[in-house]
Amino acid sequence: MTKFLLLLVSLYVTTFFSQTTNSSWIRYENYVDTLSSNYFKGRGYVDNGHLKAAKFISNEFQRIGLDSITSSGYLQHFKTNVNTFPTDIKLKINDQSLIAGLDYLIEPGSVTCQGIFEVLEINLRNWKSFTLNKKNEHLCLLIDVSNVENKDSLLIYNEIKKVLNKKYPILWIGSENLQWSVSQYTLSNAIIKLRPDIIKEEIKNVEIDIKNNFITSLETQNVIGKIMGRKKKNIIISAHYDHLGMMGNVIFPGANDNASGVSSLLNLASYFMKYKPKYNIIFICFGAEELGLLGSKYFTENPIIELENIKLLLNLDIVGTGEDGIAIVNAFEQEKVVQIIGKINEKHDLFSKIKLRGQAPNSDHYWFSKKNVPAIFIYTMGGIKAYHDPLDKSVTLPQNKSNELLKLVTQLVNKL
Repeated sequence: MTKFLLLLVSLYVTTFFSQTTNSSWIRYENYVDTLSSNYFKGRGYVDNGHLKAAKFISNEFQRIGLDSITSSGYLQHFKTNVNTFPTDIKLKINDQSLIAGLDYLIEPGSVTCQGIFEVLEINLRNWKSFTLNKKNEHLCLLIDVSNVENKDSLLIYNEIKKVLNKKYPILWIGSENLQWSVSQYTLSNAIIKLRPDIIKEEIKNVEIDIKNNFITSLETQNVIGKIMGRKKKNIIISAHYDHLGMMGNVIFPGANDNASGVSSLLNLASYFMKYKPKYNIIFICFGAEELGLLGSKYFTENPIIELENIKLLLNLDIVGTGEDGIAIVNAFEQEKVVQIIGKINEKHDLFSKIKLRGQAPNSDHYWFSKKNVPAIFIYTMGGIKAYHDPLDKSVTLPQNKSNELLKLVTQLVNKL
């Protein structure tokens, strides 16, 4: 997609906004479809996906009319390290080609590994005392924990990575769902996670072609805009825009995680530009959340507003469903806010259930809480179960309770 085509996408969004009559919302699906399209490459670090997404959001902030509050316009730059797989990856087992993203995933910290290897299965009973024949340079270790309970499987996996973290590649057959991530570091070898049901016979040999590119001091950014209110206090509405990007030629679209949250944020920005809020509202699309909540951590350590002047941070992450209700993280720490939400929900009959959770470091609200800033994190429940895999697509995302969530947030902001 060229810059001209991206401009057309932005113009399409603008045109639709001018035509909509539904409470002044831009159609929710529009942003989700756009941000999870192939052009943005999963909003990760291959082919500048994170930069393309930040540019798109910045353009929308400008179109909506948000004020910029950083020295770089809407952007707050920071740097990180990231391991990437920018070229096609290939895996053959017993001369049969497997499908990346469906049959297997590469451990995100893996390094380049190419060749044909003999497979040696590690016995789980005595793996700690296992020694390798140094003469065999073309050996791949097979570790099968598909019959081990998930909790024990994770413990074994972490221990084996430490002990067998040598140059030998590892085939890991687990019982857990295949879910990918991104990494700030590299291992000493390549680890390939296989779906257990694809193994039909004894694995005798494996052909691997993986090339990693470890990028140091990569510059990424948060995207920040503001609407002035009548009072000095600030309310932050946040949603991370990054996702996992690409693993070889496999794209992780990230429709629910978190194009849905960014879509909600942009709709809310449009709403509050028309209906001026009581407090200042700062809209932040955080970068590098998937790398370890890095964008929000950087913001709290390098704030461009006074943290003590924040009345509430409301973080939206994975909000593309809702038929089974919503969950609120930090609910017990922010009881007054939760009570307001409960009354709004009851009055307008928005969601069937509100699940209350305590503090958890599972999204960008966390670093604000650590700085004693009032913060909650809302996510929706129900619908598809796709998470951190290539199936998190807009076409299968229900998006059936988006208006209810937007109504809940606007009511909450107005009642604070």
